[in-house]
Amino acid sequence: MDEQTHKPDCIMCTEAKQHIEPFPNTVNQSMEPRELTHIDLWGKYTVNSINSNQYYLLFMDNTKHYITVSFLKEKSEVAQAVINYIAQLLVQG
Repeated sequence: MDEQTHKPDCIMCTEAKQHIEPFPNTVNQSMEPRELTHIDLWGKYTVNSINSNQYYLLFMDNTKHYITVSFLKEKSEVAQAVINYIAQLLVQG
């Protein structure tokens, strides 16, 4: 076996080849709850749920990691679900 094919690059060689500095491991985000929400749409599923839903929309608060799920029958309902979520946040203060 050829040793060079299994020999890993040294740290200095790897760092010399980098064009961009690596991102820091920690990110300082001093955010308030409800300031940043991550949204993810899942679907279209081949099997409908009991209420004929084929999609679900997931909202996750970045600070508290509180999760809200909205079940949707059609993809066209996403905009209204987001509006409803924002209205709920405003009502909660």
